[in-house]
Amino acid sequence: MYLGIILHLLNKISFVIGSYAMHFFLGRYLPEAEYGIVGTIITIMNFEYIFFTDGVRQGMAKAVSMESYEERDLIRKGLSFQMGIVLLFFCGTYFGAPLIGKALGDAALVPYIRNIAFLLPFTGLYSLMLGILNGHKEFKAEAGTGIIYPILKLSVIPFVLFLFADPILGTQMGFLFAAVLISAISSYRVWKIRPLFQRNGEKISWEEYAKTALNYLLLFCVSTVIMNLDTLILKSVSGDNKLVGYYTGVASFSKIPYYLLTAFYTVALPLITRHYEAGEMKEAGEEIGSLLDLILALILPAVTVISAAAGHILALFYKPSYRAGGNALSLLIFGTSFLGMTLVFAMILSAASRKKNIVWISAGMLVLEVILCPLLTSVLSLTGTALATFVTAGAGMLVSAYFTARVYGNFWQKKHTQILLINLAAYVLFFAIFHCVEFTNFFVLVAVCAVCYLPVAAVNIWRTGLRLPGRSSRDGK
Repeated sequence: MYLGIILHLLNKISFVIGSYAMHFFLGRYLPEAEYGIVGTIITIMNFEYIFFTDGVRQGMAKAVSMESYEERDLIRKGLSFQMGIVLLFFCGTYFGAPLIGKALGDAALVPYIRNIAFLLPFTGLYSLMLGILNGHKEFKAEAGTGIIYPILKLSVIPFVLFLFADPILGTQMGFLFAAVLISAISSYRVWKIRPLFQRNGEKISWEEYAKTALNYLLLFCVSTVIMNLDTLILKSVSGDNKLVGYYTGVASFSKIPYYLLTAFYTVALPLITRHYEAGEMKEAGEEIGSLLDLILALILPAVTVISAAAGHILALFYKPSYRAGGNALSLLIFGTSFLGMTLVFAMILSAASRKKNIVWISAGMLVLEVILCPLLTSVLSLTGTALATFVTAGAGMLVSAYFTARVYGNFWQKKHTQILLINLAAYVLFFAIFHCVEFTNFFVLVAVCAVCYLPVAAVNIWRTGLRLPGRSSRDGK
């Protein structure tokens, strides 16, 4: 499990670096209002993607990892299910583009929304192939393919600079180029491991496969809605593309911990599922504990530093005017961290087939976000938009942690409370430093953030007595 987490962290780090290189270019090259339009289009793309990316991917991974089904039949049904969803959303996106544009109050978005439809088949195929690789615990192939994808997406830069006069269209064509290539690469990776396919299992029923896929789909759908609905509500409530541009920058940086946390649940799901299916509850609990140690020790300090330095980060990465989103970023990065932790706990619950818990958590978060986001946005502008996600995701995290403890036993220990207090004290110190010192160079700021991060992470590691996940006490290691 530890090797899998390291490989997936490298994957997510590559994704973060590639995404921020792209946003660095777009945010500096385009005026704030035009960057806001790009942010709106990317947000709509993210909405579309969720219906055939992570949810379906995790459903396929679980079905494969159970080693109970005849795999060629499983893959055929998975492809048919996936393509059916893709066709539905292709038609809805292409023919429904005028309605979406009208809802957002901007008819100029219609041709760009229609272009999104052509990305869907390739993205759907790519995500399904990753699910197959994950189910076989082919973490090297899965993570390696994931590392290539953000590099391919940097093709946005030459497409915008040299091939298309319209930068928004150039951005979309860069995404399409990357999606076509990565779907081919991921398919080849799966073709290479075909000798490992389970051939003697039963054939999964359409009903069972749909239940498995839709169980994950609901949760990931809600998480993506929460991470992207705020941008669209800000666009609808304010009607100001410049504000949306600022918030696009805020949202881009706030997703760092969320992307990193996906590496943890991606690897943890097949392992904890195996322990639960074997009735090894003690071993499953040990894996959950070591997973929490790792997250608190390494991810929490990064969130603390970025939140404290939020205004400087936006102003130096983009332009000085983006400092207007500093308070929003300080809140939203914690909000997306809470959302990532909710997914971690939900994946652990899914290993125990606690579908009702996941449904109630998902529905409750969606209702709360839909109520809070318009209300707080209208009162506090983009800071209120971020506050809505902070409150919603925080509530989801606490409730999902409670249900996880009921199933697997109490996993929260005294050392975890100590780590929270250490990071709270560090946050107060860093907040004072970053509000008293002015920075003029982004790379100097990055170096200072690294200097702040390392000692806090070191103390966290010491307090947890961090051990390698995947090496339970029964291994004698």
